[in-house]
Amino acid sequence: MVRTEFAKGYDIFRKIADKLTEDENVKLFVYFIGEKDDQGQSWCPDCNAAEGTVAKAVQEYADENTILLTVDVGDRPFWKDKENPFRKDSDVRLMVIPTIVRWKSTLRLDGDQCKQAELLEMLFKEEM
Repeated sequence: MVRTEFAKGYDIFRKIADKLTEDENVKLFVYFIGEKDDQGQSWCPDCNAAEGTVAKAVQEYADENTILLTVDVGDRPFWKDKENPFRKDSDVRLMVIPTIVRWKSTLRLDGDQCKQAELLEMLFKEEM
C-alpha cells in the first residue's frame, strides 16, 4: 500500500521531502496542487480535474515502496507571484499546477498531463 503524506507550504514541503528521502529504497513522488477550500475544492480547476485520475493511478500502479507527498502550494495570489519559492527552487521549478514529479529525478508530468492515465502509469512504473 502506498504511503501518503501532506505538506502545506514551501518550508514544510522541503522539510518533509528531505526526511522522506533519507531512506534510499523509497520512491518519492511529489504532487503539487492549489490550496483547497472547506469543501475540498481547489481554486485551481486543473487540479480538481486531475485529482481522481491521479488517485486511481497511484492505487493501481505505484508499488509498496512509493510515498506520495501532496503539496499545497498556497492560494491563487501566492501561486501567481513569480517570486514564490516553488517557482524559484532549482529542485522544483514549478511553472504549472498540478504537477507530479519523481523526486530527485527528471521524471515529471505537468498540467494536463496529470489527467492522462497512460502517462501516470508510465510515471509510476518507470524504474530508475
